[in-house]
Amino acid sequence: MRWQETVPNDPYLIRVRRPISNVELSYLIHLYQPLVGALPVALYQTLLYNLSLANFSAVQGLHYRLMVTMAVPLNVIVKARHQLEAIGLLEVYQIEADGQRIFEYILQPPHSPDIFFSDDTLSIMLLNRVGKEFYRKLRRQFSIPEEYRLPENVERKRITKAFDEVFYHLSLSEITVEKGTETYNFLKDVREESPLPLFDPMAATRLNYANSRLDFEFLEASLPKMIKKDGLFTKEVKAELESLAFLYGIDNETMARFLQEPSVIEYDTIDTASLRRLVKDWFRRENGRAPKIVSREEIVFHSDTVETERKEREEKALTEAESHALRLSSLSPFQLIGLYQRGAKIAPADQKIVEELLEEYQLPPGVVNVLLEYVMMTYDRQLPKDIIYKIAGHWKRNNIRTVQEAQRQARQFYSERKSAKAASADKKVFTRASSGGRSKRRKDEIPPLILEQLERQKNQVIEEKTAKSSKVEMIDEEYERKRKRMEELLKALGESKQ
Repeated sequence: MRWQETVPNDPYLIRVRRPISNVELSYLIHLYQPLVGALPVALYQTLLYNLSLANFSAVQGLHYRLMVTMAVPLNVIVKARHQLEAIGLLEVYQIEADGQRIFEYILQPPHSPDIFFSDDTLSIMLLNRVGKEFYRKLRRQFSIPEEYRLPENVERKRITKAFDEVFYHLSLSEITVEKGTETYNFLKDVREESPLPLFDPMAATRLNYANSRLDFEFLEASLPKMIKKDGLFTKEVKAELESLAFLYGIDNETMARFLQEPSVIEYDTIDTASLRRLVKDWFRRENGRAPKIVSREEIVFHSDTVETERKEREEKALTEAESHALRLSSLSPFQLIGLYQRGAKIAPADQKIVEELLEEYQLPPGVVNVLLEYVMMTYDRQLPKDIIYKIAGHWKRNNIRTVQEAQRQARQFYSERKSAKAASADKKVFTRASSGGRSKRRKDEIPPLILEQLERQKNQVIEEKTAKSSKVEMIDEEYERKRKRMEELLKALGESKQ
């Protein structure tokens, strides 16, 4: 209900289906609180303790009193009430009397552990909320200790005493009250003076589903003709089929195929236990994991969002990035891995990683797809679980719930990783350059004695070259003097002949 439909001055009337014990309140804390949270449980306890615990008689009050007692606004109380209704802990009726609207709240006792854990919907919700380890601990907490367990085939002999074995025989006058007698009038006056509330201890509450997935007329028509169909779909059977259809997403055609299995209908009755086993095995073969149930407020990719995206896609063409984000939001993680493996079988280790991301870390499927794709792109199509769990924990702490938020985180991780790689490469280049400079300096650092010897050898070579060049110059001068003398002699001889 909205705020306008429930106002603080609206009165309410509290009743109980039957007295609720302290042991059952412990079931409420351990089994139901992980499903709905602390506030709905606090509302349940507030309504219960408003009753007179001596006789659990009905009590009337105003919603304003609940607001003051719980110190929260009315819209928060109404939201918590809706969760109690959905989980089967509260029935609500609206009564119109003398122009006034009264809300009747009937508290339902919590299921005992054996009924709770045998309910597929409740047990799967609990598993999704608390994880496998805590789920195992809860189950062990309510189980019979091993030392007190008796074998199933042990023989028992009933030795309980009968009534007439303990009490003496009563005469007819002692057990009958005739009309008009003093005793009869006394009992009548007491009944009228102090009427007792009527409890129905055998009434078992079941989860209700507003939108039925199944058409029972279709299911009845699809059964073989030799099956007697009158009284086949009882109220209990319909409730069980509705629960299976909701939990595992089964349509009419699929449910009809299950009902035609020989092990399901025997002696014109539906064996709901066999049907449940068949459905569970089928779902695990098809999906590779247990079903996941979350609150409607936690569903990120709701049908309204998909419809909005479809309208936007019709109005304008999506970019490549938008199309990819939409594709990631519509695929399951197993489908995504299957696409990367080109239809090959998914490894059990990869299946376990996906299941833990969905169940233990409780990440939406689209966010899991972004995480898996980022890791595969970064680590050469591999799925190192340490890296995956580290990123998943970081995203869970940052409350990453949408594909767009996950993609922004992935881009940030990629940029940081790229910057870290570049910085590491620069450091290596700097290290090599530094080591090269040091080695060059080491090469230049020649001992002084060697340098002096080299210097002497260099001076000796220069002196030898200088001496050699001086000698050559002297030889040239001598040759020039002799040449000139010969020319003069030849010239003198020529003149004398003339």
